Amino acid sequence: MTRLVAEDWLRDLRSDKAADRWQAAANLIDAVRSQHAVTLAALGNALDDDHPFVRWRAGLALAQAGRSQAIALLLDGLKHGSPRRRAAAADALAYTRQADVELLLDALASKEALVRQSAAEALGRLGYRGDAARFVALLTDESPWVRRAAARALGHIGDSTAVAHLGQRLGDESPLVRRSAAYALGAMRATPAVSALVAALGDPDAQVRRNAAWGLGRIGDRAALPKLRPLRGDTALDGDVASEAQAAMRAIERPKWQQLPSMARSWLARRRLAAR
Repeated sequence: MTRLVAEDWLRDLRSDKAADRWQAAANLIDAVRSQHAVTLAALGNALDDDHPFVRWRAGLALAQAGRSQAIALLLDGLKHGSPRRRAAAADALAYTRQADVELLLDALASKEALVRQSAAEALGRLGYRGDAARFVALLTDESPWVRRAAARALGHIGDSTAVAHLGQRLGDESPLVRRSAAYALGAMRATPAVSALVAALGDPDAQVRRNAAWGLGRIGDRAALPKLRPLRGDTALDGDVASEAQAAMRAIERPKWQQLPSMARSWLARRRLAAR
């Protein structure tokens, strides 16, 4: 990127139009990779932009550059500054291999819901597999967005101690939280949650019904079949609920050995061949 082109994008990063600022942030990544000090400072400031999409794109440019000074800006942004800046930095760090997990865990205790939400989402995207207790505590957070992020993160962690808590969130007042709880229980293949997921098949929110059907298909308990059958006529989400219910029924009706993860199926097939 030439100096003049970079200057054009830097000028647009100060535009009154959010679309111009977003486009500028997206196009400054080459300048960030060259550790261009002015560009780094400008994108660092954009982490506090009024528009959430500009903040997200500026953070992503810093993360994708992968250079030490850019990552240092994000880590500093997570520790200091406004809630918007901290949240944007947390979002961006989820796209790097240099995220400070301890800083993100500390951010879960922030007084600002936006920061707690972004930190929980980032840890989920990073595939954090540590202590589930912090996320379980967030399942009763005052913000539905935080509860939603915590539920999804628990789906990645896969700690069985969270199953009962996630099951309770299937009755949350927010459909966002119920959707994520159903997804998390399916991702965990949480057999103890079959009854709760079966009940969620009757949820008024179509995405909750779809996620519950998907989860039951992952778990593979035949007790869910009678409740899944009526959903084959559910036309919500352009037929996605019906399609997910049908897919779940096919998965449940497969022979048990075919329901195993692919590595386990391969091992079992080799054992069968060896026994012949």
